[in-house]
Amino acid sequence: MRGYVLLISLLAVPGAWAADGKKDAYLDAAAAPVDAKAMEARVDPAMRKAIAEALAAEVPAQSLPRAAPVFGSASSDIMTAAFNEAKVPDCLHSEGLKRQSTFLLGGYLALPFIPIAKLRGKCI
Repeated sequence: MRGYVLLISLLAVPGAWAADGKKDAYLDAAAAPVDAKAMEARVDPAMRKAIAEALAAEVPAQSLPRAAPVFGSASSDIMTAAFNEAKVPDCLHSEGLKRQSTFLLGGYLALPFIPIAKLRGKCI
C-alpha cells in the first residue's frame, strides 16, 4: 500500500523525479533551449541512429494521378447537369411532361396528360 502512495506522490509532484533538484526537461512543458541541449546528451546513441535511419528510409507520399480535376469545370458541369435532371419540373412549363409518357401525342393533344402527371407526382 505504501508503494502505491509513494508512486502517486512521485507522479503528482513534477520536481520529484529530478534527483539533483534541477528542472527536468522531460517533465517541464516549457523547456528552455539550454535544457533541450542537456537532454540531447541523455539520448542513447543507438536510439539516435535508429531514428535517423527510420527518417531516412521514409518514402514521401505521392499523390494519385487523376483523370479529371476535382474542382474543375468538367466536374462542375456534370454536377450541374445531374441537378437539373433530378429537379422535378413544373407541370405548366415546357418540361412539365418530360417524365410522363404522352404516347407520342404532342401539343394540345398532350393536355389531358398534365393532370395525370400531377397526380402521379411526375411534376409539381
